[in-house]
Amino acid sequence: MLKNLRFFPAILLALVALLVASPGSQADEIYTFVVKKQEEKAKNRWTLAEWLETRDRMRLMDLWLALHSPTPYEFIIEGVYESGERVGAVPAKGARLGATAYASIFGLGVSRSSVNATDARDVDLLGTFFLRIFGFHAQGTNITLQAGVRSFQNNTFDSRNAFAGVAGSIYLNRFFGIEGLYRHHFDSLPGASGSILSGARHEGGAFIDFRFFRVFGNYFSDSDKLVVSGIAAESRRTGINLGTKFFF
Repeated sequence: MLKNLRFFPAILLALVALLVASPGSQADEIYTFVVKKQEEKAKNRWTLAEWLETRDRMRLMDLWLALHSPTPYEFIIEGVYESGERVGAVPAKGARLGATAYASIFGLGVSRSSVNATDARDVDLLGTFFLRIFGFHAQGTNITLQAGVRSFQNNTFDSRNAFAGVAGSIYLNRFFGIEGLYRHHFDSLPGASGSILSGARHEGGAFIDFRFFRVFGNYFSDSDKLVVSGIAAESRRTGINLGTKFFF
């Protein structure tokens, strides 16, 4: 043991001499193999404190997104005034009220319209299911399919039938756009007198948005075909409607 210790000073002197002879390369090797290795370990080291900090940061991000992301729910209230005439220059005026609720691309709506003419008073009740196939919101560029049930009543008869259609709107800038509608009314169930009613409705016009408030005007054409005891009679009503919508 003592013999081995006798050579220790010589070994130490040799190491010192080696370091003195090439100080740059030795220092670099020590830094490479010791310091850099520790840095790599520190990068991959997982700590509870860091995990808690990351979790809190993600919660804040989720809260920010929840506050600033658009809601999937939309509610629309509509009021419309219509002015037109039937075939034969019979003036006819009316009004329509409606409400619609959307959850993402699906919507349900109800509306009631009443049209008064010199010869009759027509009342339309619609229950509608909406499916938006293009666009993110009802108050945006979109194409929306619709289907539902119509209840029609006037002074002489009433009927119930199914309908299907498509509606769309295109924004030409942030506040102004155009819109259109086509709806086909299928043959109704035979009434008490055996009457069968069918028809179609076309609409087209423009609108201006003031944030959640919309003003619009459309040209419309409403046609009906009534068959009673094998005899068909057609009527058409055309005109313009002016209305407002509130989006919530």
